[in-house]
Amino acid sequence: MLPGPTDTDFFNKADMNESKILDDPDNLMSAEEVAADGYNALMNGDDKVISGLKNKLSVAMTNLSTDSMAAHRMGEMQKPSSEK
Repeated sequence: MLPGPTDTDFFNKADMNESKILDDPDNLMSAEEVAADGYNALMNGDDKVISGLKNKLSVAMTNLSTDSMAAHRMGEMQKPSSEK
């Protein structure tokens, strides 16, 4: 399951409340949507599911880039909003 950013308590527990990814609430999938996607994948026998269009695009971009570029992009998204 590749849920991507999900509206749960994860960012709070990880002390990442200032993460840039939280700047746009539309970046977050609802926990219900992610759970439904995971359940449907399980029932269909799928061994991999990417939840949400934005997350599918993000995974596609990651697959087209080098590991170091993907790691840099992820690091930038997780920085606090106060950092540029």
